Amino acid sequence: MTAYKRHVDTSNISELTISRLSIYLRCVEQLIDAGVETVSSQELADRFNLNSAQIRKDLAYFGEFGVRGVGYNVRELRQYIIEILGLDAERRLVV
Repeated sequence: MTAYKRHVDTSNISELTISRLSIYLRCVEQLIDAGVETVSSQELADRFNLNSAQIRKDLAYFGEFGVRGVGYNVRELRQYIIEILGLDAERRLVV
């Protein structure tokens, strides 16, 4: 069961955690391209030279995404990370 927190107090979240989310997004996109449907934090860590405990801790700031013993649905995780990073909305910008 996934429990995504749409409103999170970001004052307790480090810049390092936020920067790692973009790394996780790239990794998850590679898994989607490879046809992977579910992945555990350990498999994610092993495949991309990351730390599984850090992955779980980083994602826990934003909700509960995986199922113990099963892992994360890769496509759902990708969508959640996109929403967390605010990449799902168009932003107008003047330079």
